[in-house]
Amino acid sequence: MHPGGKDKSYGDVQRRNTVFCDISKERILKIVENQVSKSCPQNTPFTVAEFGAADGSVSMELMTDIIGVVRSNCGKDKEILIMYEDHAGSDFNSLHRRLQGILPNPRSYLLDHENVYVTSSATNFYQQCFPSNSVDLALSFVATHWLSKHVHLTDHVYHYFTHHQDEKTAIEKQAADDWLLFLKNRTKELKQGGWGIFSTMGARDNTTTMTTTYDTFIIINDIWKSFLSRGIITKDEFKRGTFALSLRNPHQLERPFHDSTELQNDGLKLYEIRVDTVPNFHVSDWKKQLEKGIDDNETFVRDFTKYTKTYSYSTFHAALGAERDEEQKLQICELLFKEMHDLVLSKDPREFDKDHIVTSAYVFKD
Repeated sequence: MHPGGKDKSYGDVQRRNTVFCDISKERILKIVENQVSKSCPQNTPFTVAEFGAADGSVSMELMTDIIGVVRSNCGKDKEILIMYEDHAGSDFNSLHRRLQGILPNPRSYLLDHENVYVTSSATNFYQQCFPSNSVDLALSFVATHWLSKHVHLTDHVYHYFTHHQDEKTAIEKQAADDWLLFLKNRTKELKQGGWGIFSTMGARDNTTTMTTTYDTFIIINDIWKSFLSRGIITKDEFKRGTFALSLRNPHQLERPFHDSTELQNDGLKLYEIRVDTVPNFHVSDWKKQLEKGIDDNETFVRDFTKYTKTYSYSTFHAALGAERDEEQKLQICELLFKEMHDLVLSKDPREFDKDHIVTSAYVFKD
């Protein structure tokens, strides 16, 4: 992760990702209401686990609302435990500074509620992160599309566009295996009656509809490929620049619940898969300014580029060979995003006015 500038946290740059959380908020709160209205033991905490939490900013308001629902049903003395997970390279410093109110926005629930406890884990979510049968509510927003490892492509940074079917098949298999592994580990952690809601960028079934996400992959790929032709990077470095992610469609999300005997035996059930669309927030902001008579294209380009840089910088930095020193790696990565900035600046923001597709899997442990 690269927050996009000195003294910047994930939430400062990716704050609009709260929309991926807000899509599911009403349903999540109804699930919590149902859980605590059935059983509200005072000797055990209500436990929430968020996977791929980054600095906690995306879910902060949701967590505040969850606390409110639990307390309204169980009383103010009911203990609540909120556990955050992300990979070891994540910005845990910003997570804890945000929770303690040092980073003030959004406001931390710890400032307003007692008997709420937090902890964090740097264990990768493709492993079991928390004790068995300990979690009432498992959440993840804008994270599960990332894969556990790279499957390198020879002609593109994203598998949707590769012309090599064997490489595309290999990544799709990795995505299927990872999704099953993620579900198996969450099943171990969930209590009986516990729920999981996993929402991230995805795709529709049997469609070639393009989204803003795909536009970004095309732009980055064209620049990265030009680096190869210009002698800035090697063939091996180009291949290592493959994104380790897959935007799954509903059929791919549903498949483990039909095919995995282990999930069935352990009691994990699929309640539903929801598909929603989210307008491109950078274009939406630009349009709002345009309605006021302000054509602020530079802000659109800056925000669009920073947003992309946050989640993609580490991929390209890691792709560069060990023989390069850190200064050279920095120069190449910065050149990539400078050229992206300049290319997007040359276009009309309306060219990026396409929706994000969001898939949300609702599961429970019987």
